[in-house]
Amino acid sequence: MILTIAGHTFREVIRKKILHVLIGLGILIIAVSPFIPTTDEPDARVKMMLVVFFQVVVLLCIVGVIFLSATSLPHEIEDRTIYGILSKPVSRLKIVVGKITGFALVSAFLLIILGLLNIVAIQRIASRLPEGYEGILKARNEFTASRFSIQGKSHHVRQGIVWIEGGRTGIALWSFSDLYKKLDNQSSFEVEFNLKIDSSRKDIDAIPLVVGIEGAGTGQCKTAILSAKIDEPLTVRIDPEIVKKSSILNITAFPIHGTDYIGVTQEDAKLYSVQKGFISNYIKAIGITFLKFLLIITIAVMGSTYLSAPVSIVSALVVFLCGHILDFVKDFSLVIQQYDVHEHALPTALKKPNILLVYIDYLIKKPLEWFSFILPDFKRFDSLKFLLKGINISWETVGVSLGYTVLYAGICLCISSVIFKKREFF
Repeated sequence: MILTIAGHTFREVIRKKILHVLIGLGILIIAVSPFIPTTDEPDARVKMMLVVFFQVVVLLCIVGVIFLSATSLPHEIEDRTIYGILSKPVSRLKIVVGKITGFALVSAFLLIILGLLNIVAIQRIASRLPEGYEGILKARNEFTASRFSIQGKSHHVRQGIVWIEGGRTGIALWSFSDLYKKLDNQSSFEVEFNLKIDSSRKDIDAIPLVVGIEGAGTGQCKTAILSAKIDEPLTVRIDPEIVKKSSILNITAFPIHGTDYIGVTQEDAKLYSVQKGFISNYIKAIGITFLKFLLIITIAVMGSTYLSAPVSIVSALVVFLCGHILDFVKDFSLVIQQYDVHEHALPTALKKPNILLVYIDYLIKKPLEWFSFILPDFKRFDSLKFLLKGINISWETVGVSLGYTVLYAGICLCISSVIFKKREFF
């Protein structure tokens, strides 16, 4: 019966003009995205197309799906078409599950059609990239240094960042251990530096940097002088043999000139195994995006079991919006908490009764904390950041997103079942 309801819902939505408009607008946006002005980077246009698809097209489709899923049950109740289903021996839980499944199929249909068109357009643009240039069209496995240290002296430490003065007074050292146990005969490797750069020289946008790569115990060591630009990552290719034959890989960096400085942390140098796999990575990103659709559909249908169509739409949109700004809500509650700590800053008249702080605590801070705890965190489904950095989306990441969706959607489904079961129809 669930599949029957899902199929009926899918066919009903497919015939609606709003879906046709969504597909048409999505195709139009994808067609226009290659012509949006970008930077001079070879893969800048590909990045723009990914951003437009996952942030504009997907958002447009989510809003459309919210309108459809939040109004389906209220309209059927208003039109009395729901009575035909209720007259049959089918539980209300199955009705809700069938509705969610039907709209999930609609979402999958949208993502497959538009996602396929977008990847075809990206491949067309990628064919025009310089020969041998991959850009972000790769899926790198990321490795963080197991140990970080400073050889020599550091100039100073500020906000957890160690600053090193040039002239070989100090050398930043990152060590990567047991890489051979984590790699599967990868073809090439690279290290990416995200260093903070400063200089006492005026009008400097880059500094010369000495980078050393050494395989401990192998005697293999390579040193190069590179130009590190301000606010730009520095990528260095590594000989695969050094990585595969070394139990410990040491990477060092320091500025040449005594007038130059670099700020470093353990996270500022990461090793990547480079492999082709952008298409599979793109498919994983689409899958995670589908989980976002599924979660908001469940929330919208839950609201529609009790609320009217307009209220259900607004509620789902508010939840979706707030679910993207949870960090802001949490930070705001912390600010209020800090305000509570500095009670001495208040006038004495307010300190003694402490009424203001009580109201702030129970009427603002506590609700915000609970609000941020209850709301779904939609930033968990941000797969675009992996694609823009060319980082492989691990199956663990997909599994965590799936588990979060199943857990949250399951709770919403239970609530929907209870509410819809107790609702009376006349």
